[in-house]
Amino acid sequence: MRKAFPGVFLIGLTVSMTGCSTSQSTDASSARTLSSGAQGQFDCADRNDNRFIDQTELIYLRQCGVGENLKCEGVPETATGRPPASDFELGLRMLQVSDVDRDDRISKLEFRAHCSSVGQTE
Repeated sequence: MRKAFPGVFLIGLTVSMTGCSTSQSTDASSARTLSSGAQGQFDCADRNDNRFIDQTELIYLRQCGVGENLKCEGVPETATGRPPASDFELGLRMLQVSDVDRDDRISKLEFRAHCSSVGQTE
């Protein structure tokens, strides 16, 4: 009876790991639907590479090409030094507009939906 436990545990572990890898591939496929400019902006702002633009990363949105009109344009060739406080205000507006599930962060899917709704310039 005790020998069956490791087998059940191993099967459960395998199923849970497969489930995780399946959810990651779904997120990767949604990332492919971002235009090159929007993908570049998202990657530029996602400084900790967790596939979300968190509240701590909102200050980078302007540096990554999101303008006052909240349009998704392209990543600028050069970034300025330390972002001013107005960059955080722009990021907060972007979060308010695009954070559909209200988890206080912007996912790739939310970013793509926002970029599509305001139009893109590339």
